[in-house]
Amino acid sequence: MLPAKMPSRTSSLVSYPGQRGSRHEQHVALDTRFLIVDGDRPVGLSLSFMLEARGYGEVRAVRSAARAEAIFGVFQPDIVFLDLDPPDSGNMQLPERLRRISRLRNFRLIALTRNVEHPLRDQARDAGFERYLVKPVAQDELDKVLFIPATTS
Repeated sequence: MLPAKMPSRTSSLVSYPGQRGSRHEQHVALDTRFLIVDGDRPVGLSLSFMLEARGYGEVRAVRSAARAEAIFGVFQPDIVFLDLDPPDSGNMQLPERLRRISRLRNFRLIALTRNVEHPLRDQARDAGFERYLVKPVAQDELDKVLFIPATTS
């Protein structure tokens, strides 16, 4: 049994005990709005493509925290994928700024990282990130965030 703060690991997804995403969660609605904030353009394009392939049409990808703040209030995303690499990028402060812009509107935060042992993982959890996706993101790991059941071949 893992201590409360220790994540359990799968191939490219880090989960925390008691987090969202249990089998009791509802499938994420197709009208859900997604905001991807990652300085690596191919990562944003790839994640956008995977979401659109699942039928989600409201996807925006930006490469900076400043651009994310600029469109957040107008776009009003339901789920934000935020890159935490490098750790000193300042992106750990972005969730609080987005919450101020959101005016109490709830949104989910998913961290993107290249390192499952990210040095700021405890801070990220305290900032409201519900889980990590390790880049490059696999479709089956994204489906877990979207509560889409795995398909059997």
